[in-house]
Amino acid sequence: MRQRIFLCVAILALIACTKNKTAQKQNHITIAWDAAPRTIDPRYAVDANSQYLEDLVHCALIDFDQDGKTVGDLAKDWKWKSPTELHVFLKPEAKFNKGQFVTSVDVKSTYDFFQLKDVKEPSARSGAFTNVKKVEAVDAQTVIFHLAEPDSTFVTNLVVGILPSKLASGPMLADPALSISCGPYELNSVQTQRIRLKSNTNYSIDTAPKMDQLVIEIVKDETTRFAKLRKGEVDIIQNSISRDKVADISKRQPELVVLRRAGLNTSYLGFNMTDPILGKLEVRQAIAHAIDRQEIIKYILQGLAIPASSLLPPNDPFFKKSHHYDLDLAMSQKLLDQAGFKDPDGDGPKSRFNIEYKTTTDLTALTIAKAIAAQLSKIGIAVKVQPLDWGKFKADVDQGNIQMWSLSWIGFKDPDIFRYAFSTESFAPNGGNRGRYSNKTLDKLLEKGRRVVGLEDRKKIYDEIQDMVGKELPYVFLWHQENFAITSNKITNFKLFADGRYSSLKETVRQ
Repeated sequence: MRQRIFLCVAILALIACTKNKTAQKQNHITIAWDAAPRTIDPRYAVDANSQYLEDLVHCALIDFDQDGKTVGDLAKDWKWKSPTELHVFLKPEAKFNKGQFVTSVDVKSTYDFFQLKDVKEPSARSGAFTNVKKVEAVDAQTVIFHLAEPDSTFVTNLVVGILPSKLASGPMLADPALSISCGPYELNSVQTQRIRLKSNTNYSIDTAPKMDQLVIEIVKDETTRFAKLRKGEVDIIQNSISRDKVADISKRQPELVVLRRAGLNTSYLGFNMTDPILGKLEVRQAIAHAIDRQEIIKYILQGLAIPASSLLPPNDPFFKKSHHYDLDLAMSQKLLDQAGFKDPDGDGPKSRFNIEYKTTTDLTALTIAKAIAAQLSKIGIAVKVQPLDWGKFKADVDQGNIQMWSLSWIGFKDPDIFRYAFSTESFAPNGGNRGRYSNKTLDKLLEKGRRVVGLEDRKKIYDEIQDMVGKELPYVFLWHQENFAITSNKITNFKLFADGRYSSLKETVRQ
């Protein structure tokens, strides 16, 4: 009898344990990233994964909807009282994860940080706020930004995650235990290969997350990422596996779901403009005419992209197709001759010159780099492809320790991206001008485009900017890729955002 009772108790305990494990398993979602975010501090979030993490953990004054249109987040409303005075009204119910209310003092302190002159580690985001004269906390829910001159792009820059005032003026945050945030999730732990987030129980700005936990696995190897997805160890992968796998998934992997939509991104080939070879316009033009974009889009990107002729995608209201460099190897040869790099022996094996092309270890990026290198070899340019892990690659690009590289701008919403990418004042680390391109005429146009408010007047300015950038080629614009995600069929309500963010995870459920 005792044995039967013991056996029943054991069975019931096993069932309860199994149910608890199942509940625990279903109570979190796991996503995989190809690289760790470079920072957990929103003031320093400039790489894509740091900004994706920022969007999940922190609240900002302004947010963007699924199509990339400006909406309020912490801001309930905002009004321009004059061309240089912006009033922002906060949602009174907003709280940090520790329970205290988010006030105008916290907002002021966060944006005051970008005006500090004696910061030990300056932030590249400060370049967006050089026009700010003063930030004023009028009352608990009202903030006034006073600008030195009109800035039509200013509202779209108010996306920095808000920190409590006691942290906002301090050093860069590195310890997740000290992080205080007001977004839908909060940091639980940050490790080299795994970031754990938990639902912010004090989140009241919008719908609270459906799931209690979110796990971000850092899996640098693409094959391993995909294997984890197939095994069910990862639920969602976005934009980080080879496009050829995407084409086969619907046919061969019924347990997986493919999502696709147009994105706000532009891939480019960048040049160090201080380099004695790549600083020559004819060389950059020759490279532009030698790259077969359609071949790479068809065979490597599996058709999930369209050729680019500008930093802006064609559906952008400010887009202008200016200088488009069609495939023309004869023109490339002629341009290299004009640049003084004669073909040493006609069609023989010798090269005109050698250049180094740095890229990441991501399989798709590396395959593209090798394809471009092969294409450039046809015009006598010998390219050494050097794959680097993300941290080393990004550091080399930012420090100018580079000749040629490829990257993508992701999620931009305003043509002021041209100023961040090409203004003389935006040399890294103060901005995104990684190639050290400098043009005083362009600098003036970029500042003018920032100040002019009307759509038609701004478009005239950015038409001229696109013509100038297209002619001088600090970048070769390659393509605009579609956003895509591969999810487990147990995942519901995950939606792709045009800028690649993971904002829909609040609504996502794992069955």
